[in-house]
Amino acid sequence: MGLCVVLITLAIINIGLGAVPIPPFRVITSLIGLGDFNETYIIVYYRLPRIVLALLVGGCLAVAGVIAQSILRNPLAAPDTLGITGGASIGAIGFTLLFPAASPSLTGIAAFIGGTFAAGAVYLLTYQRTGTDTARLALVGVSVSAFCGSCVELFILKMDTNLQTSLLWLNGSLFGRTWQSVIDITPWAVILLAVTLFLAKTLDIFILGKESAIGLGIKTETATAILMGLSVLLTGASVAAAGMIGFVGLISPHIARKLVGTVHHYLIPTATLIGAIMLLFADCIGRGIIPPIEIPAGIVTALIGAPYFLFLLWKQSARKGLLTR
Repeated sequence: MGLCVVLITLAIINIGLGAVPIPPFRVITSLIGLGDFNETYIIVYYRLPRIVLALLVGGCLAVAGVIAQSILRNPLAAPDTLGITGGASIGAIGFTLLFPAASPSLTGIAAFIGGTFAAGAVYLLTYQRTGTDTARLALVGVSVSAFCGSCVELFILKMDTNLQTSLLWLNGSLFGRTWQSVIDITPWAVILLAVTLFLAKTLDIFILGKESAIGLGIKTETATAILMGLSVLLTGASVAAAGMIGFVGLISPHIARKLVGTVHHYLIPTATLIGAIMLLFADCIGRGIIPPIEIPAGIVTALIGAPYFLFLLWKQSARKGLLTR
């Protein structure tokens, strides 16, 4: 309930930001149909779509991070650190540049394919008989993400496209999004989040370890493929809708575990709310710090998340060194 209050408050503040500032009280009156016509028009057709999109994208990225961390039992696993975001971005922007008139749903499928290839590459480069090393996974994932980012920049430079729009997409932005963007991602988000919540007990069992999961009758290889597929699909849908937004999927699950523990029936909804709050907060800062200039939300999340990622990496390395001693 507290997270819902924070989310609604941030949404009202965010709606009021922009070239035409609207006080929170007038935002509320416009939303209930009692406000000024011009302000209501601005809110409904220009500002509300990006708020709804932020909720969907933030929630999808957060749940994708929950799945990755639970399956791999690795606190550094996330769509961006596993290269999924970078691979999805290659698939989405490559398909968009080659087929500009194609349906947005096909762009989501292209993002899924790209994310799958990137995640597979990270897994193959990290795989060892003794398991995946935490630090190695993080370093390989970041390297693959950097490679994918370079490929995306190459696409943008070589193809005939709107450079400003492409850079906004590359940095992850909610600028200029319409209700059509919300309609495109909503079916993906609703279905995938519902399926993930349905598989919450399976994720609980994976926390116990692979041997325990096998002993409890779980077909681990099949379950892992399905769950990682859900993580890639959630990431692909988010990238296709809002571009490359990093660190939401890394940080949100950690905060959610501090609040509600590791039971996924509680963890998944909590992480969804925290991911939405985090992206809304980043969008608020990006829009409000130096108006009317707008900083893409992906840059703000990177400024917040990069230090936290380094802290987690240092913490895991220190713990591993202590265990070795």
